[in-house]
Amino acid sequence: MLGGDLGDLCLPLVMEEGPDGGEDDAGDMDGFDEEPEKRGESPGEEEATVADKSEAAAATSKAKSDQDAMLTAASYATSKEESKTMIESTGDERLVKVVKGLDKQQLCIDLLMVGCVQSYVDFFHITHRKIPPSDGASDQEGEYMHVPEATLIFLKETLEKAESARRSCDYQYCFESYNQLAEYFERVPDLKSAMYFYQRCADVAGEVDARESIAKANLNLGNCEEQSMNWQNAMKFHEHALQLATATDSLPLQIKAASRLTHVYRTLAEQCEKEARDKEATVLYERCLSCAQLSKDASLEGAACHKLGLSKYKTGFYEPAIDLQKQYLDICKMHDDRSGESAARAALAQAYEATGNTPEAIKQLENLLNVASEAGELTAQASACLNLGILYNGRGEHEKSVELLEQHFDLARQLGDRKLIDSARVVLGMVKGSGKLKLYINLVNNDLPKLLQWKSKRGVLDGA
Repeated sequence: MLGGDLGDLCLPLVMEEGPDGGEDDAGDMDGFDEEPEKRGESPGEEEATVADKSEAAAATSKAKSDQDAMLTAASYATSKEESKTMIESTGDERLVKVVKGLDKQQLCIDLLMVGCVQSYVDFFHITHRKIPPSDGASDQEGEYMHVPEATLIFLKETLEKAESARRSCDYQYCFESYNQLAEYFERVPDLKSAMYFYQRCADVAGEVDARESIAKANLNLGNCEEQSMNWQNAMKFHEHALQLATATDSLPLQIKAASRLTHVYRTLAEQCEKEARDKEATVLYERCLSCAQLSKDASLEGAACHKLGLSKYKTGFYEPAIDLQKQYLDICKMHDDRSGESAARAALAQAYEATGNTPEAIKQLENLLNVASEAGELTAQASACLNLGILYNGRGEHEKSVELLEQHFDLARQLGDRKLIDSARVVLGMVKGSGKLKLYINLVNNDLPKLLQWKSKRGVLDGA
């Protein structure tokens, strides 16, 4: 395919026709070899004729030089408007025709003329992609992607610089040129082209075993994969970048790679949780915590501890879950993160309750209620009141339980969550009923008149 396209691009040069339809060059040759006498010139006039022709040739050469300069300036104008201005200022139809012809084909030919074959291949690859077809259409029916003229020139010139630098063994300049192209396409965004040139950066750096530069390229490739939601590929690139950064003792790169890996591992773990693959999620959360510690970011480390603790709790490892939530709690206290502290205490209460340590669970929930109240977090307060009410009811402290559940019901109404309100009403009613159950049973078994009075008048059961 490439050979056929190249053949189409390299068009044959045709001599320009004169106004009468003949060839100007051929017309200029008529009578050129005749002697002066045969051309109607006297020998005395030969010197004057030669001088005139010399002047005419010089004028023609200068005009051609000026025209070529204008052509070059117009062809490398940074926008269509600049080109249009230059064209209109000349008033030359031939110049208009040439400038309008400055497109992908001409730039491809220019690259081949200077011997930059690899740059030609790259340029052709980028500029001859087709727009993804719509549903039901074949690839052949798609149209070529439009690339602005300024971008074409920038692409061509930067590719040429990169290949020239590679030939002269200036690998640093070559790497920077390809990296410039990759960053440009990432901003556009054209992630496919960006990854193409980031891979070029990795290849160039690999030729001289520049591991730090290879790590940078892999880190950028991973970022592009993240933007494309290709999390598995992103993980591989970031892991390679972290490995190289660690080997070269490049702390800034190590921190960047570890930070990105923390995010990728967490995303993959959450996907596993959605698919009920809890053991795989735990493994990924463990990697997430390791990378978070390498990133030197306390907030990332704390969040990783919390997520791993929740995963450990879900898989039945309650003691490790408690230790991890304590680490998260310490980090939140250090950074005065009230929201994080509320989440840590809620998770701790849950884990303590699972181990049968009810007093410690109640202690954490009471602290959670205070912290959530200070932070104004109604949802956390409602959750704490509900869990505390249920725990106190289990311990037989009926009045305390009812008080907390009534508070839970009021918070649910403030939140305006209809489902939560209905649930709070049901729980409160059940707990209130369970508190009266013993007295009701006693009435049924021992005091039928009082039971009938209560049933008929719906008075307070305690006074029955």
